[in-house]
This record gives sequence, structure tokens and C-alpha cells, in this order.
Amino acid sequence: MTVGLIQLKEQKNKLNDNKDFAKRINKGKLWQALGRFKTVRRGYSILKNQLQQFNSQYYQERLNISRVSALLPVQINQCVDNVRKTGVHLGLHLKQDAVKQIRSFADSNLCTEPKHDDFFFASDIKKGRLNGKDRRVMRGLVSNIDKCSIISTIVSDEILIEIARKYLGYYPTLITRHLTWSFASDLDEVEVQKLYPPTNFHYDVAGLNFVTVSFFITDVDENTGPHIMIEKSHNRKPLKMLFRSNIQKEADVWNYYERSEQLTITGNAGFGFFQDPSCIHRLKLPKNSNRLILQIRYS
Repeated sequence: MTVGLIQLKEQKNKLNDNKDFAKRINKGKLWQALGRFKTVRRGYSILKNQLQQFNSQYYQERLNISRVSALLPVQINQCVDNVRKTGVHLGLHLKQDAVKQIRSFADSNLCTEPKHDDFFFASDIKKGRLNGKDRRVMRGLVSNIDKCSIISTIVSDEILIEIARKYLGYYPTLITRHLTWSFASDLDEVEVQKLYPPTNFHYDVAGLNFVTVSFFITDVDENTGPHIMIEKSHNRKPLKMLFRSNIQKEADVWNYYERSEQLTITGNAGFGFFQDPSCIHRLKLPKNSNRLILQIRYS
């Protein structure tokens, strides 16, 4: 009887996993459902590359590429090779003047939290709560960042565009940007993961192909919001991870990957990394102080 119940439970779990995949298709998110497959991403790259060859200058011009870089020098080919092999390249650095401008912009502009309608400044959050109220705030998306001139310059930086082009195989045609606070909290990890989905292991399903660059705008160590990822997982996932929610149970992650494959990314303000976000990754919510990160997605 016990064996039979276990088998029924396993069948139910498989059915739920398949339903999750089917729901994305039924909701018109076929591109998200398919983009999780490595072969689809590669095929899409080849197709886009062929299409752009007919008028590559047009795609370059519409990017409005900035020749004045806010970054310290980068070995572009090494960066691309590292992302292909491991899913990440570490060691990008913003110039400190750019970091100061972004931090000033974040401090002086209102934020929003997903699923809530109110606006607040980062300084309004004390001990993870809004103005001493009961409502906890896990993150704040800084508003109006398209009006931040230094971020616009970074988004169009010729170095970052070239890395994205070489990795994707084509000039990106869609670029999104986010400047996000993660607020320090004394909640235990179980509660945090219920309230703040990015603190769970997951992989991104943002399109048919994409790559991201992230910059810490505050100092980040083990207790102030490190970025955690599983190296090489952008090219290696079990089928059950591909056919269910992109959010993964920690037990399932460690059943498939070795703990030695986990990489914890920290760095001083200005430190950055290029990443294929189809890898398994998560945020560790800060405990000691708030974290501010700039993330740019090229697709």
C-alpha cells in the first residue's frame, strides 16, 4: 500500500509539472516555455544572425552605441568564452564616478514593490519595514531609471553591446534595465523565500535568448545580498527542471548538482558580472545592510 501511494504521489507531481509547462503555452507565453531549452536558444541565435546579415548597420544604429565607456577595460573575448563555458564572467568594473551617480539617483527617486501600489524611498525602509508599519518590504524597484543618463550610457556601452552580440550571435533588439534594492531582513530563510521569489533557486525564462550584466552599486559580501549560482547549469539541467516551474526546490538542486558547483558572487560597489541567466541562481537576502544592484538584459 505504501509503495502504491508513493507511486501515485510521483505521478501527481509529474502531472503538475507538465501542467505548469502547458499553462505557459495556453497563456500565450510559448516563447518563454521554449526559451528554456538550450537547442531552441541556439537555433534562435542562428536565425537572428542570418536575418541581421542583410542589414547589420541598421541594427547597430538603432542601438545608439555609446563610444564613451563608464567601464574599466574588459577582455571581450575572454568574457564571452567564460560565459559560454561556466555561465558567468566575473570582474567587470564600473568607474567610481558612475557608481556615485547611480547611487545618488537611487537615493533620490521613489521605489515600488511588485504587487503593491504605494511608492516609497529606500530611506523609508527601517529594519525591513515601511515607515515602522507592519508591512514588510523585501525589495524596491527604483522608478524612472530611463531618465538616469549614466544608466542609459551604460546600457548602450560599446563594450557591453559587443559582449552581448558575440554571446547571443546577433545584435540585441530588446534591452531592459532594472535598478533594484533588496532590503535587509531578520526573517529566517523559509519566510523570506515565501515573500521574495528571487531568493529561491530558479532560472530565468525571459525570452528565446538573452544574457544579462549586473553591477553592485553597494558593497556586497556574504551577509549583504550575494548572488548565488550553479556554474555550467545554463547548459545542463535534468528534464524535470525544464518541464516544470522555473523555480526549483533546493533539495532537487542538490540531488542533481554538486555543492562544489555553487558560486557565491560578492564584490565592492562597481563590481559587475556577465551571466547567462538560464543558469540556476538565486539571491541571498541581505542581513546587515541593503543591497542595490543594476541589471541589464540584452535579448
